[in-house]
Parts: sequence; structure tokens; C-alpha cells
Amino acid sequence: MGRTARRTEASECRQCLTYCDRVIAPASCVAAKCPALYRYTDPLTGTRYMGCAQNVFATDIDVALFEEAERAKGYGTLKLARAPLAQCAFTIEKAHERPPGEEWVCRNRRFADFPDTADGAIRAFDLRHGLTAG
Repeated sequence: MGRTARRTEASECRQCLTYCDRVIAPASCVAAKCPALYRYTDPLTGTRYMGCAQNVFATDIDVALFEEAERAKGYGTLKLARAPLAQCAFTIEKAHERPPGEEWVCRNRRFADFPDTADGAIRAFDLRHGLTAG
């Protein structure tokens, strides 16, 4: 049986014991009319599916089940499969809340920020290093 390799640095942080994941609600993609959101109909079953053309989330979702869930309590969130796009409304989901203790102190406070390596990212700079013409 083969192993599936996946990128974890873009979607999860394990630097402390809280275990944080970047997640996105597909409902936010639908509400924002994201241009990367696609829909198709399976020719064999007639089932309609939707997904992200940029693979921000890596699964295709049954549209009928999604709409049914949205009418009830909401579909929920999916873990990001890659760095988010500039228009992605991702959030951070923690595996559990932090009790007091040094091992639970967040060691990666920028994890909730938009990643510097993502498409369309604006790299942060430190004015203490000075500006150079380039």
C-alpha cells in the first residue's frame, strides 16, 4: 500500500501542544462567488459536485448534501490542502484550548496571518533593516 504525501506546513502548526489547523468553510467561497469554485455533474450518476480549482481544499463536495447541510446547521469547514489565495476567508481551528502551562504557550503567533509564501502574498518587512532601492 502506498503512502500519500501531503504538505503540512501550509495548513497545520504543531509547534506547541494546542495543534492548530487552517480551515475554510466552503460556504464562504460560495458567498464570495469565488472564481476558483467550480461545479460539474457526474455523467454516470447525475450527481452535482463542486470543488476548488486551485485545490485550496482538496475534495469535491456533493452539492445536494452541501445545500441540505447549509439549510440545517451549516456544512462546516475543511482543512486547507495548500496555502490560501488572497481572497480565501480561512480561519484557525484549535484541537483544544490551552490550559495554563509553558508547553501550551503559542510558539508560532504568525500562523493565523496570511502566509508569506502564498500566491498574492505581500511579504512583511522590518524597518529596522532599512529600505533598499531595488
